[in-house]
Amino acid sequence: MSVNAWTWSAAGRVLRGPVCVTLCVAAFFAAPGSVVTAAEGDGPQVLVKLEWRDETGLRSVTGLGGTVRYSYGGSAIVQAAGGVLPQLRAAFPGLVVTDTLVPGVGQWLVVPGTGAALDSMSAYGRVTPLRQEGVYLLAVWEDLEERVAPFAFSMVPLPGRVETRVLLPRRTRATLAPGAAASTSISPEKLAVMMQAAGTVSEDSVRAIVHLVSVDDSTSALRSRYTFRREAAWIPHLLREKMKAAMGGGGLDSLEGFAIRIFGVDTVLYNVVGVVPGRIPGSGKFVVCAHYDDTGNRTTYSEPGRYWDYRTDPAPGADDNGTGVASVLECARALSGLQFDFDLEFVLFCAEEQGLYGSKAYVEENEVLGSNIIGALNFDMHGFRASADSTFLRTNNSSGWLSDHVNAVAQALYDSVGLSVGVTTIDGVHDASDHASFWAKGYDAVHFFEHSSLPPLYPYYHTIYDTEEKVNFELCTKVASVGAASLAYFAQTSDPWDLEVQSGDLQFRVERSALPVTSAISGEVVTIVPSFHNVGGPAAESLAAYVRVYDGDPTADGALIGERLVEGKFPAGAGPVVEPVQWLLGDGDAGRHAVYIVVDAGAGEANLSNNKAWAGLVVSSTSLALRYSFVFPNPLRREGAGGRLKFFLTKEASSVQLDLYDVSGRRVGGCKDGSCGTVALEPGGGNEIDLGGITAGAKLAAGVYAYRLRVDDGGSERVSFGRFAVVR
Repeated sequence: MSVNAWTWSAAGRVLRGPVCVTLCVAAFFAAPGSVVTAAEGDGPQVLVKLEWRDETGLRSVTGLGGTVRYSYGGSAIVQAAGGVLPQLRAAFPGLVVTDTLVPGVGQWLVVPGTGAALDSMSAYGRVTPLRQEGVYLLAVWEDLEERVAPFAFSMVPLPGRVETRVLLPRRTRATLAPGAAASTSISPEKLAVMMQAAGTVSEDSVRAIVHLVSVDDSTSALRSRYTFRREAAWIPHLLREKMKAAMGGGGLDSLEGFAIRIFGVDTVLYNVVGVVPGRIPGSGKFVVCAHYDDTGNRTTYSEPGRYWDYRTDPAPGADDNGTGVASVLECARALSGLQFDFDLEFVLFCAEEQGLYGSKAYVEENEVLGSNIIGALNFDMHGFRASADSTFLRTNNSSGWLSDHVNAVAQALYDSVGLSVGVTTIDGVHDASDHASFWAKGYDAVHFFEHSSLPPLYPYYHTIYDTEEKVNFELCTKVASVGAASLAYFAQTSDPWDLEVQSGDLQFRVERSALPVTSAISGEVVTIVPSFHNVGGPAAESLAAYVRVYDGDPTADGALIGERLVEGKFPAGAGPVVEPVQWLLGDGDAGRHAVYIVVDAGAGEANLSNNKAWAGLVVSSTSLALRYSFVFPNPLRREGAGGRLKFFLTKEASSVQLDLYDVSGRRVGGCKDGSCGTVALEPGGGNEIDLGGITAGAKLAAGVYAYRLRVDDGGSERVSFGRFAVVR
C-alpha cells in the first residue's frame, strides 16, 4: 500500500510544497452542548485526525471550534480553522492534519476493492487510513471522482457534520409495567399502549421472515432478490401476501408499479404498500419502510477471473435487507390494531441497490399529490452487532424531533426492551439508503442502522455470504420493538395535546441555495420556515396557535421578526404547515444570530416547557465594517508579551495596519500586513494580531498606550481606535 502526501493548489491540481489556501466556511451560533461548525475568520479550514477517549472528550471538540465530520471507535475526523489548532493539539495530543480544504476537492469515505485498488486511488488523490478497518479518507479533485469510483466497493461523501451521542439507559428505575410512568412526559395509559406494541414484535416472526426471503426451503438453496434476476419477480407478490397477513385485514395492500429506464432497458418495478387509514382524513401519513432487493456484487471468489453473476449466483441479503423487511412487517402487525389520527403506510421498496429508485418514485409521487408525510422510519441493515443492547439512528437537522422522539421511547422502555439508541446527525442529503429520498424532498426521516458511521462494518454486505446465521435476531427484534413503540406513542389515548418545537423546526432558505443554510449575506431575503408537532393526544376542539419568530431570546428583548397564526385540531404526531416568515437582512445585521421559534396556543396547553427552541444563523456583510476592536488581556503584563488585539470584520479584507502610540502621541511601534503575523482578515470576530510578535510588542514599558487599526478591502478603508495599559 502506498499513501501519497498531497497538498492542494487552488490554481489547479497538485503541488508538493506547502500551500495555504483559505476556504471561508459559514458558521452558526449554537448553545452550549450543541454542535458548532468551524468559526469564520480563524484562518484556513483544515481536516485533522484525532483520538478521543470518551463521549465527553468528543463533544469538547465543538467547544474548541471544531466540527466532527466522522467518528468511529475513539478516532475522529474534525474540521477546524487553522487558528484553533493550538487549542485542539493541547486537548488531543497526537493530532494529525490530513488536509487543507480547497474548493473543488471532494472528501470521501471509501472502501477499496483490493490493495491494488488502494494504490490506484492514491495515484489520484490523498488517501488517509482510518481506525475503521478497511475504510479510508480520500481527497480528490471533483473532476477525477469518476476515475476513482471503479476502484471502490463503497464510496460515500464525508458528511458535512455528524453528532454522535449515545443516551445511556436509566438503570435507576424499577422494571416497568403497564401503569407505571417512565417519565413525566409519558402517561401510564400511553406507556401501556407503547409496551403492548413493543411486546407484539416476535423474535420467531423476525427469524421466519429473514429465512423466507433468503433461503428456498424447497431446495435449501440461497435465494436472490436482485432486482433484475428473473426468479426474483415473485418477491413483491410474496411480500404483498405477507403484508396483508401482518395487517390482519385492518389495512389495504397493493403493488405500486412505476416505469423506469435503467441500464438502457425500459421496465416496470414494484413497491409493496400496506395502508392503515387514520381516523381523521387529511391528517397526513407516517411511513415505515425498508428495501426488499439485494445484490452480491462485492463477492470475491478464489478462482482467478471469476466474478459475481447476477443471472446465476445467489444474493441472500439476510442483513441487507432481510432485517429491514422483517421490521416493517412486524411493525405492521404490532400497529394495525391501534387507532391513529393519521394514516400509517408500510412500504417495501425495490431497486434501492441500483440507486434508491423505488423510494424516489414513491416520494416523488407523494410530492406531486401534495401528501403530508409527517415522518418516515427507514430500516436498513440493523442486524450485525456483537451485542443486542444498542443500535444507531441516522438523522438530519430537520428530522431531529423524530430521532429525539425515538430516543425518548427507547429510554422509557429500556427496562422491558433493553435497547439504547445512539444518534448520528448529518448535514445535507446523504445518499446511502431510502431515507435520503425523503430528505431530498424536504420530508423528515430517520434510518435505523447497525453502526454509527458509513461505510458499513458488516464484512459480508453485498456478498453471497450475507446469510441468516450472521444476523443477531435478538437485536433485530429489539429494533423493531422500539420502532413500533415509537409510533404507538401517537395512538389514540386520552392524553392532552402537547405542542413541541425543536431547533430542527427552524430552517433558513435563500434563493441561491436548494438546501437549507446556516449563513446568509446582508441584502438577502432569508425565508424562515418554522414548524412544530403535537407530541401529545389529539385536540378535541380546533386550536389557534401563534408561531412567532424572534431575532434573539424573546425573554431577553429579542426582536420579533414575524408571526403566523395556524388553526386546526392538530392530530397526534402531526406537524401542520406554517407559512414562512421573510427576513430582509441589512448591513447592520452582520454577525451571529440566535433565531428563536415560539409556539403559543393559549392557556389550554398544560406543558409549556417544550414550546421554545432556536437555531443559529451567521450573516456576513457586502460592505466592509470594523464592528469592534479591543486588546486582551487589558492591562498587559510582562512588557506586552502575550497580548492580542482582537477585531470583528463584516467582510473579508485584503490589508491590515496597526500603529501604537504613547501618551505623548509618539509612534512607538506597529506592523503592516505580513509583519503583523498570520491574520485571517475574514468575516467574524476571530481576527487577531499577536502584540508580542510585532516590532515593538515585546519592548513596551509600563504605561498607557493608544492604537490605530486600519483595514482595507481594496475599495474602502475602515479605522478603529482604542487604548490599553502595560503593567510590570
